Amino acid sequence: MYVNLNGKLVEEKRAAIPITDHGFLYGDAIYETMRTVEGKLWMFDEHIKRLKASAKIVGMKVPYSKKEIREMIEQLLVKNKLKEARVRITLSRGSNKLDFGPAKNPTFLIQPAKIKLPPKELYENGISVITYEIERAIPQIKSASMLPTIMAYQHALKKKAHEALLVDHRGRVTEGSMSNVFFVRKGKVITPKKNILEGTVRNLVIKMAKAKQTTIKKRDLQKLDECFITSTIKGILPVTKINGKNVGNGEVGPITKILMKKL
Repeated sequence: MYVNLNGKLVEEKRAAIPITDHGFLYGDAIYETMRTVEGKLWMFDEHIKRLKASAKIVGMKVPYSKKEIREMIEQLLVKNKLKEARVRITLSRGSNKLDFGPAKNPTFLIQPAKIKLPPKELYENGISVITYEIERAIPQIKSASMLPTIMAYQHALKKKAHEALLVDHRGRVTEGSMSNVFFVRKGKVITPKKNILEGTVRNLVIKMAKAKQTTIKKRDLQKLDECFITSTIKGILPVTKINGKNVGNGEVGPITKILMKKL
C-alpha cells in the first residue's frame, strides 16, 4: 500500500515520521476521514472545509490547496487499485522542538485503505450502545488526541456493545465515541447541540430530516422512540438497545428506515 507523506508517494512500510514530531509526542495533530462511493470521493469539499477550520483553531495551516489534495488522493486510489476506499488525512505540527506556535515543518499524511463496512445484519437489526461519562477537549475539532474516545470505545467493547455515547458532567448526551447520534421523539428527529464535533454526515442528516438540535439528558434516553448513529464510513446505523434496554419496541424504527434509504 502506498501513502502520500508531505507531497511524496511512499510505500506505507517505508514511510517514516521523526520521533520528535508533535503529533507523536503531544497528540498535536488533526485529521479527517473520508470515503469513496462508487469510486468517487464523497463529500470531499465538506471534509476539506472542516480540516481547514480545525487547523485554524489549533494554529496550523493546511500546506496544500483543495485541488492538490484531491489530486493526491486520486493518485493514491489509482496507485493502490482501490475503488471503494477509506481515506484519512493527518496534519501535525511536525518537529517543532518545544515551540507550540506556528508549524514550521508540518507533517501532512494521506493514508488510503480498503473500506470495511459494518455487516448487513447490523443495518437490518440495529446495534447496542452504552453510555460513558467522559468529555473530549475542544470537541469542535477533529483532533488526533483521541484518548477520551478510545477509553469510551474500550468500555463499549467490554460491555459487548458496538458504540459508546459520551455523557458530559451535566448528564447531557453529546456524541458517540466514533460517531454522532440522533434520536426520534414523538415523530421528530433530534440531536445533541453542544460540545460535539459537527460531523459531515450529521450536517447532511440534519438538513434531510429537519432535525432539531437540543439538549438530551442521559436520564431521558429510555423515553425516546428511535435512535441511530451517523458517520462517514457507517452512514446511518440504527440503534435498538441503550445500556441493555430496548429503544422503543427494540426494532429499527420507521423514521430511521426512511432516512437510511434517503442517504
